[in-house]
Amino acid sequence: MSLKDIQVLYWREIRSALRDRTIVTNSILLPILLYPAIIWVAYTAITFISGQTEELKSRIHLKEVPAAHAVLKREFELDPGFIVVNSPDPAAEVRAGTLDASIEFLPSRQSSANNFETRITYDESRDSGSRARDRAADKISRYREKFLQQQAMKLGLSRAEFQNFSIEEQDVSRGREVGAFIVILPAFFIIMLAVGAMYPAIDATAGEREHSTWETMMTTATSRGNVLMAKYLYVATMAFIAAFLNLFAMMFSMGTILAPFLGDNSSLRIPLRSVPVVLTGSILLALFVAAGMMILASFARNYKEGQSLVSPFYIALILPVLFLQTPGLEFTTELALIPVANVMMMIREAFQGVYHWRPIAITLAVEAACIIVALRIAMMVVEHEDFMMGSFNGSFLKFTKERLWPRK
Repeated sequence: MSLKDIQVLYWREIRSALRDRTIVTNSILLPILLYPAIIWVAYTAITFISGQTEELKSRIHLKEVPAAHAVLKREFELDPGFIVVNSPDPAAEVRAGTLDASIEFLPSRQSSANNFETRITYDESRDSGSRARDRAADKISRYREKFLQQQAMKLGLSRAEFQNFSIEEQDVSRGREVGAFIVILPAFFIIMLAVGAMYPAIDATAGEREHSTWETMMTTATSRGNVLMAKYLYVATMAFIAAFLNLFAMMFSMGTILAPFLGDNSSLRIPLRSVPVVLTGSILLALFVAAGMMILASFARNYKEGQSLVSPFYIALILPVLFLQTPGLEFTTELALIPVANVMMMIREAFQGVYHWRPIAITLAVEAACIIVALRIAMMVVEHEDFMMGSFNGSFLKFTKERLWPRK
């Protein structure tokens, strides 16, 4: 192979891609604009719905409020989130939906006359019922806490003595670890990497045949292997660019949206010590995806056929990533043997500052082996003249059965 020839052909493919609206849109503009826009729209919609929900009033009925706790009844009546109504049959009205909840104060089973028990009747199948239940339970709980503190003070007990015990929480995770799970979603990363590779792979193979430029490419004064390698590196480059543009766009968008909640923008930054691991895994993944898509797309005669041939491979890339959402899943040696899923698991843990070096080494070896096998298959394919000239009529599976590994 000639590195100079590969370099010339590679930059030719890059310049050609930048003049193609489909490739520019899917590999550059889509990663930058689409997912940040989706995140912003979703956040805006959730905020709007939450605001509308807070403005809704809950219709409740209060039954037999103890005289000693008339203050609680008054709090319900003054709360703008409640409308206290009288009802002859509150249970029936709750079932009919004309009443959101009925709050009944029952005598306490304890000896103190000031104690009471509460029964809240509501319809869980209705959002208004669940909302009224939550609001009423929260208000009663806060009133109960305040009431018990007042009773303790009358007995001369301090707050610490009254509580008897307390629970103290300490979160040792860093904000970066929280942000990693929010931002670095493996599914988004692999989807954009696959999308970034799909259209360049189809354009570099089926697109050449559809535009009748494949024969012209074959007449250049270089070997088929150089042409194949240049196209392959071009597709891998576009996949890598699409994935990382999407990653940084999502980090910027989520940082802007979640910064008021997390209080520390550093939680949405890539740790510097994780950069080598993330880059290495991403490069290997881009090389593997580019090889697989180019092999399949090269058997298509036009752009439409290329999309249908590549789509199963695209779906197969996403399926392993879905299992990464399993709670408590660890990066084990067995998982490191599964292509694609192993790289995404390695990247996810790197963003948390966790490095399991044995699975990482196995992952790199597995991905490198997959890439070598894919390139070897591609080289075997381009050796056949009817394939290069487009006269072979069939899929990659048919080509494999008839040419690569024929039955004796």
